[in-house]
Amino acid sequence: MKNTRKYIGYNKQDLVLPYAKFYDEVIRPVSAQIEKALNQNSEKGLTFEALTLLKDDGYHELENGYVLNPDGSQFVAVHTPMPNVRPEMWDWWFGWHSCEDSRYKLWHPKAHQSAVWADGRDDVAYVNRTSNIEEYIGKKLEKAAIQFKSPLELGFSEVDIADKSKVVYICARIGYVDYPLDFGWLVHQIRKTDDGAEMRSRFWMGGKFIAIRSENFLGKIASKILQKLVKLPEQQAKDLMAHCSEEMNHLAAILPDLYNEFNQNN
Repeated sequence: MKNTRKYIGYNKQDLVLPYAKFYDEVIRPVSAQIEKALNQNSEKGLTFEALTLLKDDGYHELENGYVLNPDGSQFVAVHTPMPNVRPEMWDWWFGWHSCEDSRYKLWHPKAHQSAVWADGRDDVAYVNRTSNIEEYIGKKLEKAAIQFKSPLELGFSEVDIADKSKVVYICARIGYVDYPLDFGWLVHQIRKTDDGAEMRSRFWMGGKFIAIRSENFLGKIASKILQKLVKLPEQQAKDLMAHCSEEMNHLAAILPDLYNEFNQNN
């Protein structure tokens, strides 16, 4: 039976929390650039092996769009301008939001359902931790394990990540919560602009990015088989692109005030 999208929104418990004033159930439509990109499959995107090119100045040929690769994998790119936002605000947000479901709902109240740290701690930190989330991507309810990694593990240098007032990289392996199986990677680059910041999101999903969470021989064989058998539908790339654009725009509008009030290190 197919999953059908249901309205989530906020509940009575959410509305008595200190940050309830930041709840906004109105999700703005995606930009004209995203709308255009949703209607066409691009031919060339940033490869996972070349992801550190994100640190270079300027922009890539594909900033908004998706690519369906011959091996069954997908690449998705989303560009989100964020006036009045600073990169370090997102660094704080990724550590803060998974401590409570209610915080996660701030990000996208019509899609986000729950988020919890796998280690059970409420620390405001995310690198080398896993956030188990439930959210709707399109009409499908996804239960994903977002395994945050240091940018250094993906090839960025100490110099690249040293100044969080200029640029922040959020990097993670994406997998299932209920199964020892990973199926993708994400990198969000948030870099400073003249009027605030911009987020350049990149996703690599399916195909060669599928892997059993096991280093033994049988696990590697199973991973190779799954990589050849699993073909992600085009609609999944479109839904991911639209969802990313919606949630990043939605939170960017409230993030400066949220950060200034609830970041205890201010």
